[in-house]
Amino acid sequence: MADTLLEIEDLNVRFDSAGTSHHAVRGVSFAIGRQKVGIVGESGSGKSLTGRAIMKLAPRAARISAGRMDFDGIDLLTASERRMRAIRGNRISMILQDPKFSLNPLMRIGHQITEAYRLHQRTGAAQARTRALQMLDAVDIRDPERVFNQYPHEVSGGMGQRVMIAMMLIPEPDLIIADEPTSALDATVQRQVLRILDDLVTRRGAGLLFISHDLNLVADFCDRVLVMYAGQILEDLPAWALHQARHPYTRALLDCLPRLDRKVDRLATVARDPDWLLPVRDMHGEQA
Repeated sequence: MADTLLEIEDLNVRFDSAGTSHHAVRGVSFAIGRQKVGIVGESGSGKSLTGRAIMKLAPRAARISAGRMDFDGIDLLTASERRMRAIRGNRISMILQDPKFSLNPLMRIGHQITEAYRLHQRTGAAQARTRALQMLDAVDIRDPERVFNQYPHEVSGGMGQRVMIAMMLIPEPDLIIADEPTSALDATVQRQVLRILDDLVTRRGAGLLFISHDLNLVADFCDRVLVMYAGQILEDLPAWALHQARHPYTRALLDCLPRLDRKVDRLATVARDPDWLLPVRDMHGEQA
């Protein structure tokens, strides 16, 4: 892929406990350029864990292995924690889905955004404040000065999500991992947030890994779609072709969606096939 930012080959994440091993991410491989790539699948399919593994923010009990985990020429697998701290937030940012659990309730919003900026940029407090206000304005917050001085509990869910986006994008990262960034928002605010993300990603020329349950949204917003099931990627296809997908799991997900043009008494459910769980071997030669 031209101008590739991230290359993942044979990523595996295991959790070992009490003599048992759970293979949560199984042989995942994909690449991301300066484009918008969506990951869809049911809860528990490994979408968020894949994103956290890339950031090396998986739970301590997780055992991560991969053939390759390369970000813009940097080997993330062998990168020290000190190197990762320089990359996280600065070159790779992760937007979490619920600002209530991501923002510090004891710190004013402006303090949190300027702290994120000054952590990676050698700048004074006044310059950081100006940059933070500009970023709040960029995410369509009407009164940046007022929001700058508020606490997280004083803003709505949609406003809090915009604050999170502003905080993660203020260092102008090369890659953004957005984990369900619009799941708690109403349709109007959702579209506003997507427009903001699209504008910032396009203007910055960054890459976006967009994790979602909403197939229609991903088909409309992203350039490519990865379909995950039980820790594996079953399909990698252009977003415009998502509704033409042929894998039975992807077809089943699409059939579960309500439609205005077709009345049904009961929505379809996914009938799983054991053949979808193909044997996957990790770097240690272990089979799931």
